[in-house]
Amino acid sequence: MDILIIDDFFAAGAVKKSIKKLVRNIETANSAEDALIKVRHNKFDLLLLNISSKAFDGCKLIQQVKSICPDIKIVTMTDRNSRELELKIRKQGVLFYMITPFNIKVLKDIVDYISSSKEESQIERLQKFHNDWARL
Repeated sequence: MDILIIDDFFAAGAVKKSIKKLVRNIETANSAEDALIKVRHNKFDLLLLNISSKAFDGCKLIQQVKSICPDIKIVTMTDRNSRELELKIRKQGVLFYMITPFNIKVLKDIVDYISSSKEESQIERLQKFHNDWARL
């Protein structure tokens, strides 16, 4: 699984360190511009996004990322929770909306779940390919 973390330098480093063993590739971005460049040039399965960042508009960034990669899974993190913000973010199709600080085990469980779902999907596609090929 390939993950992009978009957050400030210190927070991104802490999250990266805690889930590094669960993934194949993990990258960080500290700005919207850097994140969009990385999304354009790499295939990420999951985006971990701090929507509370003062450096960029998290809601706008979700839209921009989805326009480049509509199937990417997005988990948002925020320390400025409100019902209005949560509804706005959830309408954009994020997978999880997390309020910081959160238990890192929860994040590990989410990453593990997404990773296993991806593997199951790949196995299903391989089985379908095999079945289709066997009919020829």
